[in-house]
Amino acid sequence: MIQQSIFMHAKKLVADSSVPPHLVGFTFLSEAVVMKTEKESVKLFEIYNTIAQKYNSNHSAVTRSISYAISQADNLREYLALNKNETTFNGRIISTLALRLKLNYPYSN
Repeated sequence: MIQQSIFMHAKKLVADSSVPPHLVGFTFLSEAVVMKTEKESVKLFEIYNTIAQKYNSNHSAVTRSISYAISQADNLREYLALNKNETTFNGRIISTLALRLKLNYPYSN
């Protein structure tokens, strides 16, 4: 029950960051944020593999889907207060969203 609540808050957070919810990467990104919130030390590779197993996919498909979803977000850099000239990677965005989830919903950890 609490897990579902955390996932719903993560989906809202990802939607608020302007990632289009109709993309598969939206769901993958939301799952990754929840996993990173629950265990900060988890590696990105482990997150992608876990998501791939859950959705009967593979690591590279999950990576591409999340990257594409992030690239489609119009104001993600502004929302996360990232420098426009800064090169960002999936891991940085996942970590930043996970931190925001923890700050906004402290009962999620």
